[in-house]
Amino acid sequence: MSQSNQAAVCVRSFLRYRTFIRAALMVNYPQFDMLEHVLKAVRAGELERRGQTDGGFSYTVHGRGYRMVGPDGAEIELDLLLDGSEAFDTWRLEVFARSIRMSPVPSKEDLMQVCRDMTQGGVLDEPEPGWFHFIE
Repeated sequence: MSQSNQAAVCVRSFLRYRTFIRAALMVNYPQFDMLEHVLKAVRAGELERRGQTDGGFSYTVHGRGYRMVGPDGAEIELDLLLDGSEAFDTWRLEVFARSIRMSPVPSKEDLMQVCRDMTQGGVLDEPEPGWFHFIE
């Protein structure tokens, strides 16, 4: 598989895992419908900074974002941008690729190109340079 194909697989997998892990966490933590709700609940003391479900899904809240982890170790990390977008960058895609043991891990350049192609295709938005948001 070419490097650019590997990057496309990585980005598509990241988006699928994001939906899957978030849905699993919402069963126990309804605030996971939106990152903004998670951050607000943590700041109000209504939600712990770390949590785990009986099914092995976990989360950790940090600064302006969170990391969600599936029982298989897949890590999805998102940050909240100033415009309210839940966004990711190529570093977060690399972390995800390593967490699912993707080999080789796609380069930042290939991941950026795939994200920009997906932006032109209407799948992603780029609210800030280098930060991408899934259009739902």
